[in-house]
Amino acid sequence: MLELKNITKLYHKGSVVFTALDNISLNVDKGDYLLVTGPSGAGKSTLLYVAGGMIHPDSGEMKYQGKNIYGLNNKAKNDYRRKHAGFVFQQFHLMPFLTVEENIKMACYEKSQHDYIDSYLEKCLLAPLRNKLPSELSVGEKQRTAFVRAIITRPGLLLADEPTGNLDPANSEILMSLIGDFHREGGTILLVSHNPVASGYARRQIVLNEGKIVSED
Repeated sequence: MLELKNITKLYHKGSVVFTALDNISLNVDKGDYLLVTGPSGAGKSTLLYVAGGMIHPDSGEMKYQGKNIYGLNNKAKNDYRRKHAGFVFQQFHLMPFLTVEENIKMACYEKSQHDYIDSYLEKCLLAPLRNKLPSELSVGEKQRTAFVRAIITRPGLLLADEPTGNLDPANSEILMSLIGDFHREGGTILLVSHNPVASGYARRQIVLNEGKIVSED
């Protein structure tokens, strides 16, 4: 489903070059639940953003269902991000002047996807809050709103970058359970997390260090 082959990504700051990813190759099959861990600066987020079509690697290929995403034109890359990949970040990136429901609708590219909103709001304990602004929500409610926005189009792939990083243990457990439900319903997950709860959900785990995969279970 997702194939990263010989991916290298460099960051430049003046004369200093930092290697975020160093010739990484990785396959993620349909239905996988892959947990990515490692120390700060290991390249975890960069790996996730490359997989999501958000950061162009300096070399290598990233294929989704056989298509080299970084060989596509901008419209096709946007279609990949919009239709096939859902994103959940540590920061929620909600539009502050839109309600919970309006934030979710922003992700929909077909009007028929609005039909899923009610059931997802109920499932994520957000139904009474559908007309609230982000400023009126708790941290956990904001993250659950961001989660619904990520999956409302029913993407094949969910990419989550430290999604429980700002949550207390109770809200972390709720969110991880919801992500687990997405996986049980056939979704594929690539999750970056330091949360020990995450390892209980994932099927596979890789450890990154200095831009390389140093361990895989």
